[in-house]
Amino acid sequence: MSIHAPTSRPHGFTLVELMVTLVVLSVFLGLAVPSFRGLLDAQRLKAMAYDMVADLSLARSEALKRGSDITLTPQQTGDWTAGWTLTAGTEVVAQRTGAGSSVRVVQAPATVTFDRNGRVANATAVTRFGLEDRQAHNHRCISLDPSGRPKSVLSPCPTP
Repeated sequence: MSIHAPTSRPHGFTLVELMVTLVVLSVFLGLAVPSFRGLLDAQRLKAMAYDMVADLSLARSEALKRGSDITLTPQQTGDWTAGWTLTAGTEVVAQRTGAGSSVRVVQAPATVTFDRNGRVANATAVTRFGLEDRQAHNHRCISLDPSGRPKSVLSPCPTP
């Protein structure tokens, strides 16, 4: 007759297992966070470029629809990074907030006005908005030809 003692296994983690798991996790996060920040900056740049193209198109279509001038101006004088406002005379048509410190506008006109025909008022050449992320790794150039059609490309704007 043999007597066997019941074996019991401990449930849960030991402190050593928990510490090893936390160290491995912190190493992976340390490697992933810098590249994730770059990805976020690139997406913010892309979003701001899309917003600007959409609002330039909106300003053009509003000028055609209303038969009057529509002006796009930065919310802070000379700083498109903070956002912009579309106005028809004194009426605010739309406002957009900027992307914060993660996107810089490195080239832009003081204002853009679309006349009643949807053309850029007083423009004889292409108007450009140059955007880049905070580390200047990613660039977007939004060009606006005199006819008023915006176009975005994945490159820095040529210098004027």
